[in-house]
Amino acid sequence: MFDAPQLDPMRLCRLGETVEGQCVPADLLALQDELHDLDGIIGYRVDGGYSPGQKPLLTVRITGYVQLTCQRCLEGFRFDLDLQSHLELVPNEAALPALEEERVGWDVIVCPEHLAVADLIQEEILLALPVSPRHAPGDCGVSDLCEAGHPDHPFAVLRQLT
Repeated sequence: MFDAPQLDPMRLCRLGETVEGQCVPADLLALQDELHDLDGIIGYRVDGGYSPGQKPLLTVRITGYVQLTCQRCLEGFRFDLDLQSHLELVPNEAALPALEEERVGWDVIVCPEHLAVADLIQEEILLALPVSPRHAPGDCGVSDLCEAGHPDHPFAVLRQLT
């Protein structure tokens, strides 16, 4: 079982500490409904520090893979994870930047007193999953008749109309 640590995010930033480890998809309950099966491995690293503007910053790195369900053939396929996010911490909602002031690639969140690593990992992975996961072209188990370029495809006649 995954012994997910609880972090004090401000302490982590102030001391420049790092928390890292591994888990499996079975350890992350909120993620399981999105997966084909529980095969996979997830490595994580959370670094505390400060942004260039001297605001508390958590840098979250997630690597590994999970199994997703292809929306075409309904078979499982490996989805590789290589995620990095920057979470700038602010003391309260009033300190959140206006939408037009947000930086691309940086999220600003209200700093919680305690932060569960498992919750953080789940949220970051859920945000990175495709809306409609599919095999790479040519890797899907769906027959060639379902490909739009095939002459016997039901909508192939529409190509002649353009």
